[in-house]
Amino acid sequence: MPDYGRLTLDQLPYTLPAVSPLYPPPPWPLPGARILKLVFETDKEAVLRWLPPALSRSSPPYAIITVAYYPESPVGPFSLATQYIGCRARFFVRGFALQAIVDSDRAMAALREVWGIPCKLGRVSLTVGPRTVAARVACGPNVLARLRMTRGERMDAGLTRFDPIISVRLTPGIEAGKRHALVEMVQIDPGYEVHEAYRGKGEVAYPSASEGEPWHLLPSLNVISATYAVCDTDLPLARFVMPY
Repeated sequence: MPDYGRLTLDQLPYTLPAVSPLYPPPPWPLPGARILKLVFETDKEAVLRWLPPALSRSSPPYAIITVAYYPESPVGPFSLATQYIGCRARFFVRGFALQAIVDSDRAMAALREVWGIPCKLGRVSLTVGPRTVAARVACGPNVLARLRMTRGERMDAGLTRFDPIISVRLTPGIEAGKRHALVEMVQIDPGYEVHEAYRGKGEVAYPSASEGEPWHLLPSLNVISATYAVCDTDLPLARFVMPY
């Protein structure tokens, strides 16, 4: 009779991300966040090309860029810029995370591995003035995006809206002919307690057309809204995990 081993999953000694991560597990509290959010109409064909088949486009097609500075997190302060496609999951409004730049190694590892946010390491700046908020997103020698909100005016904090996020988590395959061992879609619903909120006139520009970081593939055809908020938020456990 074979004598089987007794090693359980919670005792695995390997230094894989799931067993020995570079970061604490979720949820992550993110108090005092500062977030610039621009929503703009974009090209329909680009939206359809980059949306997963389970999601449908909005009408009119639009994209979102958020640039956030998190002064406190379980891995220290970091800044994150994310480009989303506005979409629907069945009847529900969502933002599909298409590209992101973050300025922290540990935050990048966690955002990729836990939440499926498609991050690359780069430089993200957020500058806040009396009535103007400006952001710059760069990776290597390329400035991928510049954003501005001008003529800022105070608004009711309750009118500030951040949609739930959908991302794709991938685990690379190591078998011949198998590109991914795991492909799943994740829905994340961060909470927001907004303390200050402003709205103004928005501008989006893509100074560098980069093949490796193609933010320019979602052109800004018409800015719909520009808002800036100071809030307490978080990165929670996933609300839903779905097959791709």
